[in-house]
Amino acid sequence: MTRIANLGPFCQSVSRMSPNYEFVFERALSLSGVERPRVLDYGCGRGEVVIHGRQAGYEFFGADLDAPASERPEHFRALRDGRLDFDDGFFDVVISNQVFEHVRNPQLAVSEIARVLKPGGTFLALFPDRSSWFEGHVGLYFVHHLPDAVAHRYMRAAHRLGFGYYRDGKSPKDWADFMLNQLKTDVFYYSPKDLRTWWRAAFGSAPVAAEADFMRFRLQSKGLKGLSRLAHAPVAADVLSFVCRKRAGIVWVTRKSSAPA
Repeated sequence: MTRIANLGPFCQSVSRMSPNYEFVFERALSLSGVERPRVLDYGCGRGEVVIHGRQAGYEFFGADLDAPASERPEHFRALRDGRLDFDDGFFDVVISNQVFEHVRNPQLAVSEIARVLKPGGTFLALFPDRSSWFEGHVGLYFVHHLPDAVAHRYMRAAHRLGFGYYRDGKSPKDWADFMLNQLKTDVFYYSPKDLRTWWRAAFGSAPVAAEADFMRFRLQSKGLKGLSRLAHAPVAADVLSFVCRKRAGIVWVTRKSSAPA
C-alpha cells in the first residue's frame, strides 16, 4: 500500500478515473444491495475512489498507511499495526484494488476487513496471486517466477529492448537491481489455496470469482462494443477468467456470513 498523499489539488482531477477504479466504484454501489451503501476503500492510496464517491454524494471512506494528520481529511483513516480505525460492522462494502500483494499479514488484513463489514456485507478485491504470469510492478512476464540471477539477466535484456516499467533514468543493471529489490521487500505473492483458506476463515464463506465480469467491464470501458458483446457469450467466461488470472490476477467477491465463522 502507498502512503496517502496531500489531497488538496488532487480533488479537482478525479472526474475521470482509471478503468480499475471505475470498476470497483460501480461494483461497490451495485453489489451492496442497499440504496446508499457505506463503503471503505482498503489501501486507498491517494484516495481517487473515495474522493470520487464523496463528490457523487456517497459515504466513502479510505484506509491506508500512516500520513501526517494535516494531509488526512476526516474520512481517511490510517492503519495502525494493521488495524482499521472503524467500529465493528460499520460498512456495507469494502473494496481493495491491487493492494493484497503488498500486505505482509493478509490473515490480519482480512480479519479486520471482516470485522468492519456488516453481516451480509460484501468485500471486492482485485490483486495478483502466485499463479499470475504477468508481473505488473516490473511490466514483464514470468520475472517473479525466475531465480534471481536469471531474472536479473532477463530484466537487463528487456531494458535494452525497451520493455519494462519505470526504466527512465536507470541503466539496465540499476533498473534490474532496484526492481528485484522491490519485488523481494514489497511484493508478496500468495497461493490461491492459502488465500481461499484465509478468506473463508475471516468471512465465513468462500470467495466467488468475478474475473469474467471484470474483463467484460474493461472491454466495454475501452469502447470495444463488438468484443464486449462476444464476451457475454457463455463460452467466453472461462477464456476471460483465464486471461484475467494470468495477466491481472484475482477478482473476488466475498459476502460476510450472517452466522459466526
